[in-house]
Amino acid sequence: MASVDGGRPGLVAAMLEPGFYPHAPRSVEMRDTHISWVFLADDLAYKVKKPVVFPFLDYGTVERRHEMCREEVRLNLRLAPEIYLGVVAIVPDGDRYALSSEDDPAAVEYAVEMRRIDEDRTLAALVERRELERAQVSAVAGRLARFHGDATTVPMSGVDRLVADLDENLATLRDAGPGILAELRLDAAEHFTRAFLEARRGELEARARAGLVRDCHGDLRAEHVIVPVRGAVHVFDCVEFNSSLREIDVGTDISFLVMDLIRLGAEGAAQHLVEAYRGAGGDPGSDPLLAFLASYRAWVRAKVACLRALELERGDPQRARQEVEAREFLRLGHRFAWRARGPLVLVACGVAGTGKTTLARELAELSGWAHVSSDVTRKRLAGLAPTDRGRNEHYAPAFTRRTYRELGTIAAEELEREGGAIVDATFHRRGERLAFSEGLGDHPVPLLFVECRAAPEVLLARVRDRELDRDRTSDAGATIVRQQLAEAEPLDEVPDHDRIELVTEGPVGELAVAVERFADRAITPGSRRRGAPGGERVPRA
Repeated sequence: MASVDGGRPGLVAAMLEPGFYPHAPRSVEMRDTHISWVFLADDLAYKVKKPVVFPFLDYGTVERRHEMCREEVRLNLRLAPEIYLGVVAIVPDGDRYALSSEDDPAAVEYAVEMRRIDEDRTLAALVERRELERAQVSAVAGRLARFHGDATTVPMSGVDRLVADLDENLATLRDAGPGILAELRLDAAEHFTRAFLEARRGELEARARAGLVRDCHGDLRAEHVIVPVRGAVHVFDCVEFNSSLREIDVGTDISFLVMDLIRLGAEGAAQHLVEAYRGAGGDPGSDPLLAFLASYRAWVRAKVACLRALELERGDPQRARQEVEAREFLRLGHRFAWRARGPLVLVACGVAGTGKTTLARELAELSGWAHVSSDVTRKRLAGLAPTDRGRNEHYAPAFTRRTYRELGTIAAEELEREGGAIVDATFHRRGERLAFSEGLGDHPVPLLFVECRAAPEVLLARVRDRELDRDRTSDAGATIVRQQLAEAEPLDEVPDHDRIELVTEGPVGELAVAVERFADRAITPGSRRRGAPGGERVPRA
């Protein structure tokens, strides 16, 4: 573009002056997004679209921006008729600019005229002040369920459009992400997305046939939802610039708000939103599908943050903040990806020194699931702190079986509460695996084993180095390593497709990606739920 004003030198400066506006506001503030300037002039607001072109958006000409202003008003009257007033023209006024009626032939730019929203009453603000109530969430859910129920059905399969949008998002992330986002994490995001779509495409197509692809909002952020003290819920700022981002499965729409509430720390509100939406007649899809769509929404926000960062100069603090935000959204998307893979219990096992604890910690960080450690559990049962050294009786067969049963019980509790757990223990004997199964219970559960391996000399070097760390939780030394290698019983009772062997001599980030790809196999609805090792198999729900 020719200038920051879109080829209209001084336009932004002019609109920052109170005298520019006929209602003579006391002051003017500007909010700058990656695609718009928003001027807040007392009780009114004016949005001017930036002359930018992205793979997902075209504001490249004045005519296109005028069209998009009109479309923005038309679409937002559905959920926020009290806010959107119309479109106004911006015309030359000597060496300055002025507002005029939309049909003024002298127009050189256009703006959407709006009533200024009460930012203190957005969902985001209520969450931040810890004032969001269940009744308010219910009101939002009901408003959205009615809106989705009344929205125009899109007379085509939304699946191909979703796939295209996912492809565009991932491609733009790769283009904008170098130097900001880790390529390994982008690889994992792409593999997960492909695997989920392949496994769940039938579910998405069935929803499209059922008429659940509608002309939705497309940008349901918590900051776009207003819960007034009195009156109806307002939802503003829908997507107008790309119909494919708005003509979507209703689950894709609601998933954006679910993702945003969880990002803000309002997990309970997000859960209640889904429950209340279903109770009001809305159909967001299965929990794994909703988690998948939320991962996509998080990665859309990561893309936007990357694009914003690239607009700014290196060294600009705002650029650094955008880069941090992009990484946070990428990480959040991966947490949702793990929810979409679930429910499951993933076991990182192997003799001492194989790096299973390091890998388990990495997977727990990526998934947001609990790291259930045999070392920590054993010490707790013995009445010891995690870094205290255990005594011989704490490693006797009976105490070890008790420890593994407790591991299974904890994993079952985490599965019920969070949808998954990362378990970290040697599991090198069948008796330990049986005790774990007893604790896990007889309800069907997807159970995947990652058997960590390393050369004996690597194992011995690792435990020798670890002995110097006073804060270690493991009591295993070289003697224990040799003993475990001699006693190890193969995981023969675990089907091949439920376990992998992993040589843990590379970077932990690469190992985590390998585990994620293994876990992606468990996504298929038609795959079998795993019971305890060697137990019966029942169809996955």
